[in-house]
Amino acid sequence: MTESQIRACFSTQFILGISPYSCLYVYDMMDRQRFLMLTVFSFDVRIIALFVAMTFFVQGTVIAAQAFLIRDLRQYQGVSTALIANLCVAVGLMLRLFMDGLPNFLTTILSNTLLLTGSGLFYIALSQFTGFAYSKSLVIGIIAVALSFLVYFTYWDDDLRMRMITFSLGSMAMVFILIVQLWRTQKTSLRFSANLMLVSFIVHGIFLMVRIISLVLDPPQDTLSITPVQSATYLLSFAISFFWSSGFILMVSQRLRNDLMEVATIDVLTRLPNRRATQDFLEKELSRAQRSESEFSVLLIDIDNFKQVNDRWGHSVGDHALVKTASIFQSMIRKQDWVGRWGGEEFLMIVPGSPHCDAEPLAERIRSEIANSEYSNSGASFGITISIGVACADRTSTADEILKKADDALYRAKVTKNTVSAAN
Repeated sequence: MTESQIRACFSTQFILGISPYSCLYVYDMMDRQRFLMLTVFSFDVRIIALFVAMTFFVQGTVIAAQAFLIRDLRQYQGVSTALIANLCVAVGLMLRLFMDGLPNFLTTILSNTLLLTGSGLFYIALSQFTGFAYSKSLVIGIIAVALSFLVYFTYWDDDLRMRMITFSLGSMAMVFILIVQLWRTQKTSLRFSANLMLVSFIVHGIFLMVRIISLVLDPPQDTLSITPVQSATYLLSFAISFFWSSGFILMVSQRLRNDLMEVATIDVLTRLPNRRATQDFLEKELSRAQRSESEFSVLLIDIDNFKQVNDRWGHSVGDHALVKTASIFQSMIRKQDWVGRWGGEEFLMIVPGSPHCDAEPLAERIRSEIANSEYSNSGASFGITISIGVACADRTSTADEILKKADDALYRAKVTKNTVSAAN
């Protein structure tokens, strides 16, 4: 082995976080051509801690940038808390780099407390962002109990194994409450990012259990020499850090996308699909009708004399009338039916699978329900009526044609008002 090869060996081991004493160079004086290299892999916890800490710092920077960009969106709670959680973990890991130079209070007590606090803050951040209930007292209680045992096994009974078990048990408790919250979150529209984090924390919890068992069976000799299982736990923390922060960043992005889609497709006042979304649904139904050679009905609905409601009672009362009318429509249709706000006081209802396009009975029930409903708001009490134009769409229809038929039928119904009229 040449001198350059020996230097390469030591350099590689330093980069990988392996003990520099693992390369033993033995020179045989009797035979200068014989060399022996013995390599023993022993991970240095400080190097791994540095890598993981830098990861949390970098991802914390990304979360900070995201928090800055959405700072005016008050409904996005928890992003700043997630940033603080990342910084707590990063600082806690950085303190472990100075095990030989700093007092135990910093490298053991404060370091482990910051790591547990980071996990607890992430639980709080996730809860704030998703709107689920959470318990600060539970987080504080876990940290307080763990801290008490850490202090005891540091100053009263110096026991490295018990300190590591205490931290692992505290981490398992934090992981458990995170898993519970993520299980609740994965049932919402944020389930993709929630499932990503859920799987990672389940794996992390399993490894923490394995680590505790290994600590019982194979106690560490000192803070710098760790067993293979403990080494794997540190390396897993490096991987989990990506899922922790990246999953939360993805969750924020996913919610932003959902909110953007809602703004683009939902009417703000009535919470019904808007004209754009209704037009898209109509086009899809026409395509389906062409493929299956089926028919469906379209109901174009207009509130009679709605301008008089606004002029007499004001626009706030008129808005209330629109909201209540929309609610009645939704309560009277099937799950596969569609009703959207078409514009102003007009609504478009699409009824797939209506036999022989016979939607007039439904239209009549809706007309009667609205006519018999009492509207009251801000001291105003009144009734309204609607006119409905019914048209049939088949595999030869286009969107413009079916809408024209429904509009013509509605025009005839508006002559007498409070009437249902079918297209010819």
